[in-house]
Amino acid sequence: MPTRRAWVFIIMGLGLYLLANQTQVGWVYVMSNIVAGLLLVAFIYSLGMLKHIEARRTFYNLSSHSPINSLFTNDPILSNFQDENTIFTSSDFYEDDPVEISIQFKRIRLKPAFLISGQEMCPFAPSEDRTQSFFVPSLFRGRLLELSYQTICNRRGLYTFSAMKLHSKGPFSLFSTRRTLTIPSEILIYPRYHPLKRLRVLENRGFADKQVMRVGAGSEVVGTREYRSGDSLRQIHWRSTARAGKLVVKEFLDSDQLSIAVVLDLSQQGNVGQGKFSTFETALRLAASFGYYATQQKIPFRLVGQSQRWKSPATPLSWWGTLNYLAKVENDGQESLATVLRNLSQLPFVVVLISNPDISIGQELALLQRKGIQALAIFITPDRVSPSSAPAQSSEGLEVKTVSPYNWSAVLDEL
Repeated sequence: MPTRRAWVFIIMGLGLYLLANQTQVGWVYVMSNIVAGLLLVAFIYSLGMLKHIEARRTFYNLSSHSPINSLFTNDPILSNFQDENTIFTSSDFYEDDPVEISIQFKRIRLKPAFLISGQEMCPFAPSEDRTQSFFVPSLFRGRLLELSYQTICNRRGLYTFSAMKLHSKGPFSLFSTRRTLTIPSEILIYPRYHPLKRLRVLENRGFADKQVMRVGAGSEVVGTREYRSGDSLRQIHWRSTARAGKLVVKEFLDSDQLSIAVVLDLSQQGNVGQGKFSTFETALRLAASFGYYATQQKIPFRLVGQSQRWKSPATPLSWWGTLNYLAKVENDGQESLATVLRNLSQLPFVVVLISNPDISIGQELALLQRKGIQALAIFITPDRVSPSSAPAQSSEGLEVKTVSPYNWSAVLDEL
């Protein structure tokens, strides 16, 4: 596409040609031919100038200095540049972590590219840092050019980068060309958590000496194992038996065993506020903090929530499993938190995270006491004002706390 400068040259070339016809002066013909030749060369050179450019994106967590390299573009022409450096290496990214994103460009064909400008959209950066513009004066074959920028992981989630927009005006700024360059890149950002060392409300309930996982005759399946003499045939897991070619039985969790279950409100109404400081996002940070405590104390940890899309795992979770679930889950379910509490199975200790309180939740908390379930109810409000539906004070078997998106870590230290 001709630029403004190209139109100036076109008009100037036509003017010189008309002047030469009128005056029949030879050097004027030469000047008009030079202008025409320059336009022709610039036009031919600009064709396909942005093709055959390879790029990759690398993430550096500035708090851990462990890089993750994104995959190279999947253009078959560029496949000869791929090597072992394109493989993802392990690293963790959490909310509010500082991160440096490096983009490396390389020209494959002999013809160099000039005056390349572009825009990078960083989906997990704060809104003011989301659009990053860059400029590359020249790109020659075999020379790796690296550009980088720094931002922070603003909010947890799984993020995919959109195609990068490239624009060039060629070597003389006479003809512009555009291209979108896809660099397959994904990054998973975990929710922020507070490294909870103690949970006095749990220790004071008399559970301190029950920190070893026991497998007994409860009702909750925690895994499978090979059949042993004396096992009941009713416990056989037929699908695993068929897969393994030998008898496999289910293992059940002892109902008297110490475990921590965190109940989340995954309903569409289970949120107040927007963005990373909403009550639902605060609930996820609290859940991650309790998961950290359970992992450190070697206590089985579960997440409970009702959503068609984000079904909570039926078995206890590892620290990695907890973070992965909490990084991706959204509040798009239909079941209310009161319904989830009503259908809650018998568990020794439950943490209920209430991100949008109502009267029915307070009623269901009272029913948990009657069932003999030890519970910690945390009401999350934007301004830390206790909702009217919360119990007036803690009672036997029920501890009540109120937090906000701004003081949740300090309140955790008080538990």
